[in-house]
Amino acid sequence: MLFRDRDEAGELLADTLLNFAGQRPVVVAASAGGVIVARHVADRLRAPLGLVRGGGIIDAEVERQASARLVLLIDDGIRTGATANAALEVVAALQPQRIVVAVPVAPQRIRLSRLAADLYAIARPAPFSSVRQWYRELDEISEERVRAALAGHEGQDWAYAGATSL
Repeated sequence: MLFRDRDEAGELLADTLLNFAGQRPVVVAASAGGVIVARHVADRLRAPLGLVRGGGIIDAEVERQASARLVLLIDDGIRTGATANAALEVVAALQPQRIVVAVPVAPQRIRLSRLAADLYAIARPAPFSSVRQWYRELDEISEERVRAALAGHEGQDWAYAGATSL
């Protein structure tokens, strides 16, 4: 499968994760590139959105909300699992109920920490050499674009949205 860009990958991943909408998830991006993908997931699920950076989550409110809740850890892809495993350590320290890793693309054989309850991936190709090969456009993500994606996030925490279970 070939994704046009991170926006398209995020929209498709959001479709895949719709079954989590009623669980009031918190969405956390594992990297700057993951923020673009994660924003689509958070918007669709109306969930709070944060980013793992420097050994913590840069949004204190998202960090607080992650405790005892489902956390969807999102990135633009997994190659070796190093970034995902480092982010899993940060998220696990918040004592969430469960952590699910979700990405557009990951190799068939990947070792993630046992901290991840599940791995969702749209594509699991073999052979797999790089995340870049599965995107037409995979540009560098500037700090300004990360800030804009986080600031422009229109998701809403279900706890404050007045939503009820269906």
